[in-house]
Amino acid sequence: MFKIEHVTVRINEKFILNDLSFTVPKGQITVMIGESGSGKSTMLSAILGMLPAQATVEGSIFFNGRNIVELAKQDQSVLRQRHFFTIFQDAANSFSPTQKMKQQLYGLTALRMGQTKAVFLAKMKHIVQDLHLPADVLERYPFELSGGMLQRCMLACALYLAPAVLLADEPTSSLDMLHQQEFIQQLKRLHTRLETTVLLITHDLDVAASIADFILVMKNGEIVERGQVTEIFEQPKHPYTRQLVAHHF
Repeated sequence: MFKIEHVTVRINEKFILNDLSFTVPKGQITVMIGESGSGKSTMLSAILGMLPAQATVEGSIFFNGRNIVELAKQDQSVLRQRHFFTIFQDAANSFSPTQKMKQQLYGLTALRMGQTKAVFLAKMKHIVQDLHLPADVLERYPFELSGGMLQRCMLACALYLAPAVLLADEPTSSLDMLHQQEFIQQLKRLHTRLETTVLLITHDLDVAASIADFILVMKNGEIVERGQVTEIFEQPKHPYTRQLVAHHF
């Protein structure tokens, strides 16, 4: 599905990512963990084409055999819009405070697919119900919803679009423990139902342990260890991974 080969990112000549290579297998949940500043979010930005203007990128990012880096900007945009969906750290920042959720969720889903508002409402009402969101959520404004509800609205968009790839950047970091667990359970349900390929970024080992099929450990712009969940938690090899796991327990 995804193959990252020798990706190096510099910003103002400073190395942020250094020669990263890894695979995100189709239909699996791959979790990238590491402390703040390790380069996790920069890797996601490189995949999304959202790096700052002063960044330079070397290497290849293959999606279904096509190197995204070599595509024209418009082709990159079409590919991402058609196949990817992203959930960011703070869902509140993904929504305008001046529009009802109905208009905003329509813009994130059905409008992209060329569907009418009537089709959208009929389908989204079932998804909202399935995610245990309030029945009137589409008539509310973002500031009338909790952080957990807003993140579930993002999951509602993913369920609507059924993307090939779901990218999630610290999606639980702004949630309390109860809402974290709810979000993870709903994300696992989405993954099971749609067989979506997931790349999730987090610094929280509890989140990684509860959802990952495979874990990549990041430090200072490099992958220092990779393996199945049991390998990482029961037999960590790199000193940094051992330190993370020791602090976790």
